[in-house]
Amino acid sequence: MTLLRSSILSTILCVLIALPAFADDGPTGKIAGRVTDAATGETLPGVNVILDGTTTGTTTDIDGYYYILNIPPGTYTVKASFIGFTTVSVSNVKVIVDKTTTVDFTLQEEVLQGEEIVVIAESPIVQVDRTTTTSVLDKEQLEALPVTNLGEAINLQAGVVDGHFRGGRTGEVAYLVNGVPINNAFSSDASFEIEQNMVESLEVISGVFNAEYGQALSGVVNVVTKGLPRKWSGSFLGHVGAIASDRDMEFIKRNVGPGTGLSADDFTSEFVPFSTAAEFPNQVDIQASLGGPIIKDKLGIQASVRLLDDNSFFIGRNLFAPSDSSQNLNSGLPREFWSIESTGDGEFVSMNTTNRISVNSSLSYNLSSKIKVDYNVFVQDGEFRGFSQSQKYVPDGRNRVEFFNQTHILGLRFAIDEKSFANLSYSYLNDKTDVRLYESAFDERYVSSSLSSLQGSNAFQVGGNDLFTSDQLTETHTVVGDYSRQVNRVHLMKAGFLVRLHNLDNRDFGIERSFRTGNLPQPSPDQFSDNSLKTSPKEFAVYLQDKMEFTGLIVNAGLRYDYFQADYQIPIDWTQAADEQIPDPANPSNLISNRQDADVQMQVSPRLGIAFPISATGVMRFSAGLFFQIPAFNQLYQNPEYEVNPQSSSNTYGNPGIEPERTLSFEVGLQQGLTDDMGVELTIFSKDVRNLTGQEILRDPNGNFAVRAINRDYGTIRGVTASLFQRPDGPVSWTLDYTLQFAEGTASSP
Repeated sequence: MTLLRSSILSTILCVLIALPAFADDGPTGKIAGRVTDAATGETLPGVNVILDGTTTGTTTDIDGYYYILNIPPGTYTVKASFIGFTTVSVSNVKVIVDKTTTVDFTLQEEVLQGEEIVVIAESPIVQVDRTTTTSVLDKEQLEALPVTNLGEAINLQAGVVDGHFRGGRTGEVAYLVNGVPINNAFSSDASFEIEQNMVESLEVISGVFNAEYGQALSGVVNVVTKGLPRKWSGSFLGHVGAIASDRDMEFIKRNVGPGTGLSADDFTSEFVPFSTAAEFPNQVDIQASLGGPIIKDKLGIQASVRLLDDNSFFIGRNLFAPSDSSQNLNSGLPREFWSIESTGDGEFVSMNTTNRISVNSSLSYNLSSKIKVDYNVFVQDGEFRGFSQSQKYVPDGRNRVEFFNQTHILGLRFAIDEKSFANLSYSYLNDKTDVRLYESAFDERYVSSSLSSLQGSNAFQVGGNDLFTSDQLTETHTVVGDYSRQVNRVHLMKAGFLVRLHNLDNRDFGIERSFRTGNLPQPSPDQFSDNSLKTSPKEFAVYLQDKMEFTGLIVNAGLRYDYFQADYQIPIDWTQAADEQIPDPANPSNLISNRQDADVQMQVSPRLGIAFPISATGVMRFSAGLFFQIPAFNQLYQNPEYEVNPQSSSNTYGNPGIEPERTLSFEVGLQQGLTDDMGVELTIFSKDVRNLTGQEILRDPNGNFAVRAINRDYGTIRGVTASLFQRPDGPVSWTLDYTLQFAEGTASSP
C-alpha cells in the first residue's frame, strides 16, 4: 500500500493554512410557525423570532406567521420575544434537510420583568410536509447505531439491501455531500467513503425524489457534514478482531516426482477437517477525530483519520510460487500423471484483503452574518487484493488494486434577505486506480503465461501470475448552484443548475514473457492487449421546483432538464465488429472504420409529490416522477479503440451512443401516529424500468460474433413497505421495517 502522497498532503496543508476557513454549506431546512396571544387567541404581528446563539431570525407578519430559511440541519433553540410579553424558548427543535419544522408560540403577558418560559420540543410522530419515502438520521442517531460506516447505516433503511434500492441495480443511486454529487462517473459508485464522525445528517431517499436530484434511477443518499463547531471535542475508536478456520482441502500429495503425485481427481476433493486451527487477524480498524473553534462563532476546523486493515475469511495457502511449473507425464496413458514443482512455504494466508487510510477534513468560516463559506477535503489511499478461486494455492500471483482519490469541495452560502438565499459550490474529484502485480511491466518476477494453470472447469493454478495491468484516471470538475425564494407564505421556489466536466485517461495492456520478447517481461507487442482512452464527457442540468404549503395540503412540483455529450465517436456500421474477424489487408490495424460522433442526449423529467392530513396524527401522500441516468462510463467506453481481434471469435464493445436509462416511479404512502411515542408507516410502490443497459450479439455468416452495449433490458418492480417505529427523542428508540417486493426483468446486470 502506498501511503498518502506527500504532494497531496502538502497541498492540503497549504490550503488549511492559507484559507481563513470555510463552513456550513449544503442542503438546509426551514422553521415556520405562528405566534398568538395566550389570553385572547389573536395573532401577534412584529414578534421577534430568532435561533438562540445566532444572529439568524425574523419577525412575524401581520397575520402572526413567520418563517426562517436556510438553516443547516441540526438541533436548535428557537426564541420568541415581544414587548409586554414573557419570552418563550423552545429547545430541541430538529431541522431536517428540505423539510419544514413547525414551531408555534403562545405568549403570555409579562408579570415579572425578564421572566422566560422554556419549552422542550418533541419530534412530531408524522412529518406533514413529507411527500415521499425518506429516512433521516442525525449525528446522535448515527452514533447510537451498531455500525462502523455509513454504508451499513444506509443498508438498515427500509427497501435497501446491499446497496440495491427497491430492487434496482447497483450504481443507480446518487451520492451527494453538501449538495454536490460525488459519484465516480466511470463506475457510478460513490468515489469515496465519508467517515461517520464527520456527518451531521444522513438522508436516504428511496422513493420519488425532487427535481434538484438527477443521474439516479433508484435513490439518493444526501450527506451533510458537520459545520462550525462551538467547542473542542474529539473521539477515538479502535477495533481488532480475529477469525479461526479448521477447514482445509487435502488437495495435493507433497511427494512430487516423475509419474507420481498430483492427479486430476485431487482437484475436486471435498473439504475435510484439519487438525490444526489457523488463526488470522480479521480486522484492525482505528478511527480518530478532533474538531473545535479557532475563533468563537467565526472560524473552526474538524478532521477525521481512519486506518483500516481488513483480512476477510477467504483463506488461501502458499503451496506454489508463481515461478513453479507443472508437466503432464500422461504419454497417452489412461490416467493422467503430473510432475509438480511446489516451492511455496505452505503458510495459510488471508485473501480478499483491504488496506486503507482515509482523511476527512473541513474548515468553517462565517465571513459575515450573510455569507458563510466551507472547504472540505476527502482523501483515500489504499490497496485491495481480491479472492480468486483458481489462485487459491498460488495467492502471490494475484494482481493488486491500488487506489488513491481526493475530493475538494468549496461552498458558499449567501443569505440575500429574509426571503431568499443562494448556494454556489465547486468540487474537484481525482480518482486513480491502478491494477498490477508489480510496479513495472519489466519486472523480472513476471513469468510466462505457460505456467498459469491446468485446464478444466475445476482447475486450480499451480504457478504463474496475472499478466494484466490497468491504469485508470477519472477527473471531474463540478459546479452546482441554486437560488431559493419564499415568494409568499405558500410558495417556496427553487431554481438551480449543475455542470460536470469529466476527463478520462485510461490504459490497459497485457504483459508478455516469451520468445517474442527475448524471454524478458514487457508490455505485450500484441495490439489487441493494449487499449487506451482519452476523452472529456460533459454534463449539464437545470431545474425548477416549487414547494407549496397550503393549509391541509403540501405539493412538491418540479421539472428537470439534463444534457450529456459523450465526446466520442461510434461506428456507423456495427456489423463490422463481427465480419472483420478475418484480417483485412486494406485495414491492417483491424479497427472498425467509418465512425461518426455519438448523439447528444437530452431529457426532460417531471416530478410531483402531494401530502395531506387525514387526521390529527395521520398523513396520506402520493408521488410520481420520471428519472433518467447515463449508464456508467465503463459501459460506454469499453474497448475504446474498436479493435477487432482476428484470433478471437468474439469481441466486446461499449457504446458511447447509448441512450439514458429510464424509470417511471409511483408511490402511495400513509403515516399514522398510534400513541404519543409510536407510529406506523405504510408505502405501496411501483417502478417501470426501461432502456437498461444490456448486450446485443452481432453475428456474421462465418459464425463469428461481437457483443456491444445497447438499451435492451427492462423490468417492473412492485412492492409494499411497512414500518413500526418509536419516536427517537427518548432514551430508547427503535424501528421495525418489512419490505415485500416482486422484481421481474430481463437481466439483473448489464
